[in-house]
Parts: sequence; C-alpha cells; structure tokens
Amino acid sequence: MKHLIPLLLLLIPCGSAAQTPVAEADSIATAHVAADSTRFVRPPYLREGDTVGIVSPAGRLPLKADTAKVRERFEAWGLHVKFGAHYADQEQPYFAGTDAQRAEDLQRMVDDPSVKAVIAYRGGYGSVRLLPMLRLEKLQEHPKWIVGFSDITLLHLVLRRLGVESIHGAMPGSFVFDEEDPSAESLRRALFGQTDSIAVPPHPLNCPGTASGRLAGGNLMQLCSALGTPEELEVDTPTILFIEEIGEFVYRIDRMMQSLQRSGKLRNLKAVLVGHFSEMMGLKRFGVEDPYEVLDPYLRPLGIPVVYGFPAGHAAPNRSVYLGREVTVQVDETGARLLF
Repeated sequence: MKHLIPLLLLLIPCGSAAQTPVAEADSIATAHVAADSTRFVRPPYLREGDTVGIVSPAGRLPLKADTAKVRERFEAWGLHVKFGAHYADQEQPYFAGTDAQRAEDLQRMVDDPSVKAVIAYRGGYGSVRLLPMLRLEKLQEHPKWIVGFSDITLLHLVLRRLGVESIHGAMPGSFVFDEEDPSAESLRRALFGQTDSIAVPPHPLNCPGTASGRLAGGNLMQLCSALGTPEELEVDTPTILFIEEIGEFVYRIDRMMQSLQRSGKLRNLKAVLVGHFSEMMGLKRFGVEDPYEVLDPYLRPLGIPVVYGFPAGHAAPNRSVYLGREVTVQVDETGARLLF
C-alpha cells in the first residue's frame, strides 16, 4: 500500500483556493505590495575592496578547518576578511567560545563600520543563546548583510522582526575547494547583487500558480523552536515560506508541520518553497518513500503555489536567497521560478 502513496498524492488536487495563472504575476505582485505596509531595509551590495566579518555564533570549528583557504576564497572575490576574536575557539566542548564571547564577536562585527557583511562560519547549535545579549537594532539605521543558514535561521528571524533583509546562503564551513562550488558562487553573486531569479525543475508534487510576498523561513526545526518566543515567525503580511531540514526522523518532520499548522503559521501563506530534506531517517517505518510525502498533506490543501526541490539547504547546490525581500513565485508544468 505504501507504494501507492506518491500516486495517490498526485491524484489529490491542490487546495480549493483560487490558483493564479502565471500570466497574472505582475498584477498579483502589485496587489501584494499594496497590502504589505511593512518597510524592509536592504543592505548595500558589496563592492570589490569591501570587508566581510566572519564569526562563529554557534558550534566550534572542526580541528581540520582550513581557514586559510576560506580567506583566499573571499580575497579571490576582491574582498578583505576580518575574523572574530573567538571564531576558532576550541576551549568549550561544543561552542566556539562562551556565549558572551560569541555574542561579543558578532556584536563587534555589527558595530564595525568597516565591515559590510557578517558571515557565520558554520551552524550547528547555539545562536539562540546569544539573542538576549545582542543589539541588532543598529542594523535598521546602518544595515549590512547577515549571512548563514541552518542554526543561523534564528538570526534571520530576528532581522525579519527588525525589517532588515538578510541572506540565507552557504557558510565557509561548507565551502568546497577541490572542485567547483556552486553554493559558494551563489553566495558571491548574492553578496554583489547579481541574483535576480532562481529556476527550479518541475516536480510531480508541485502546486501551480503565481503569488508574491516577503520571503521568510529557513531550517524547519529552528522555525518551530521559535514558536512562542519573541523571534516567532510573523505571517500577518503576505509571506512566501521557505523550509529545509537535515538528519531528522520523518515522524519529527510530521510533528513540526503539526506545530506550524496548529499555530496558524500556514494559514496565511502565499506560497511555499520546499528545499533539501537531506539524510532523513525512519521513512520505511512511517510508511513513506520520500520525505516530501510527509509535507504534501499539509501544503497541498492550502491552495497556494508549492515548489518542491528548491535548491537550498543542507545539500548541494545551496543557492543563496534574500530573506525579507518581496519576491514572486511562479509554478507551472515547465517548472518554477523565484523572482527577486
């Protein structure tokens, strides 16, 4: 019976809400901009000669981390690099320094006028422990790009509350140096303002239509962990939700989707982008062959465009996207497009 699940899902039409033809994208975008009164600040794109700050707000670096190659990569992009004082700290069993040290490193980069972007070296866990010590409101007046994914989702949520755009993208800890690295190249293009769209191949579970709203989201577990906190995802204005995950049992994915559904976070969404769900476990016991089968019963009834296989998350390619940006999603039989 479980082998029939993917086929049965395809026989269920996307929800009863009206689907918008791709040709009507412009009118929909205009309507959604008018409905969204929130003003977001966009940091300046980088130029050659600018300086980026690299910090470790969460887990400590692996002992074999090649930070020299990381510096060389950014210098090859024409950028200068400034590392946080404790970015490579190995004194703590898990974190890259104490909470106070990691918060101080991040705050100094935010406050330093010479630093034009602050990039997390890696994720893991720990960013949430810094939030009470950070003063990120300064970014509203002097914006700069905050970059990262995974655990850095919590920082992106804070910036969404502040109305500041940020970049969900590759971190130096995941850079590849012995072959082409499309994830790093995507980050470079985003930092320099060279990303205007992302095309996605068709997927059998996609729901067609066109919608616009501000892009939000990131790691699914982090989004759920923020429910009931000051950083909780707000979806009162038109929102395009992006989700991704790694290394979870699929029953936990179902539980997370229950949390989003029961908290009302799915109710007002305009579209959903489903990224990489990598290294999922327990599929056979849960009766599915693909983790997307767990998500589809929650997303299909919403009656909004849904894109599966969006190329971002804990697998390659990890395409960089502008969170907080007003975007348009178009989905039809030829595939999907995210327009910035």
